[in-house]
Amino acid sequence: MKNLLDKTLYKWIDLFCNHRHNLLLVYCVVMLFLMIGLVSDSGAQYLPYLLVYTAVFLITYFLNEKFLKQSLSLQKIISGFISKVEINKVEIFSMSLFVVTVFFMTAHFIYLGGVPTIRAWFSHDSFEIYSIRKSVTADSNALMNYLSSFTLRAILPFLVLYFYQKSNWKIFIFVFLISLFYCMAFVAKSYLVTALIPLLIFSFLKKKYFHVVAFAVLIFGGLNLLVFISNPALRGGDVYQATVQGIIEPSSNELGKSVTGLADRTFFLPGIIVSEWFKVIPSEKPFLKGSGYHIISDLKGTEFRDYSAELYPVIFPDYAKRGYAGSVNVASFMYDYANFGWIGIIYSAIILALIFVFVNLIFDENNFIKLCINLFYVLVLSSSSFLTLAFSGGWGLMILLFLFFRKDFFQEIKTSSIA
Repeated sequence: MKNLLDKTLYKWIDLFCNHRHNLLLVYCVVMLFLMIGLVSDSGAQYLPYLLVYTAVFLITYFLNEKFLKQSLSLQKIISGFISKVEINKVEIFSMSLFVVTVFFMTAHFIYLGGVPTIRAWFSHDSFEIYSIRKSVTADSNALMNYLSSFTLRAILPFLVLYFYQKSNWKIFIFVFLISLFYCMAFVAKSYLVTALIPLLIFSFLKKKYFHVVAFAVLIFGGLNLLVFISNPALRGGDVYQATVQGIIEPSSNELGKSVTGLADRTFFLPGIIVSEWFKVIPSEKPFLKGSGYHIISDLKGTEFRDYSAELYPVIFPDYAKRGYAGSVNVASFMYDYANFGWIGIIYSAIILALIFVFVNLIFDENNFIKLCINLFYVLVLSSSSFLTLAFSGGWGLMILLFLFFRKDFFQEIKTSSIA
């Protein structure tokens, strides 16, 4: 049986993991599901936008890949830049980075006046729990929010992966547990997934199946614990729910619905949200003409407008009536469409294709580790602005950390075949 798997399934997995265009293939799958979700919501009315976007993206990507492959001088410039960024004493730097990160976590909890998830545990008011979760960022200054985002979305995921591949188990377990606690401290499920997905992918592709199961159980258990904490109806009753029964009926099986609805939210909802944005823009909301970008709005002297927040009451009116406020995050190219329509669709495809080519250059032929580090961020492009993802979303910092530690990863990269 093992030989059969080695010759079939593992062979194809190995080919995919070590292929130069593995991230491109992942993004094509993302686009496919966006199209499916969009068509399920509004038919083929808006499908041409996604088809043109995909075509421009692919053409730009392969043309630039071909050009760079033939440009030896540019390859030398990139190699020289990478060699200057690499750090020699990575062991000292990695431990120093972790110590500084722990000090920041402690300072963050002091700043917040405690651990939000623990506070939520003692509440039986769903709206109060929502307020606790929202206050983590709303009541903090910009610097604290950025540092926390960098920690959750880049530093911790990288350090957990780094110490795991070093096989320094005592340090790894300590870093892992600290990271697990911090990721669960804000009543938000996404942080736990963000931090551990690179580790889960790496251990799976290295065929460490016992570790994969252990990490998956911890992720699943953590997610369900957060669902349990954030839904007081599961813990004896929701005092807020009783006051709004006329709007939304309380569910007797919220935990089950949360778990079973994960696939829909992951695979189909992003496409449906794309459809909803197309319905609203420009029929109800005008094109922003640059005011959706901080830099352009500052240059124009106009007020910055965030449609992801403005469209929340339009797309989710029932939740807005209950007093909830939030963001309707959408695929990266929709933010550009919201500003300039068809032109935005075109330049969004070109810019993102160039970014993919740049990532290929940074990781050179280290395609295995490139997939482990970048896969999650490529998937999140289905429901996030690229600019947000690259900066506060941690993608840019994650790639920079790889460059710092590249020498330590190099031996791992050379031996990372799973066939």
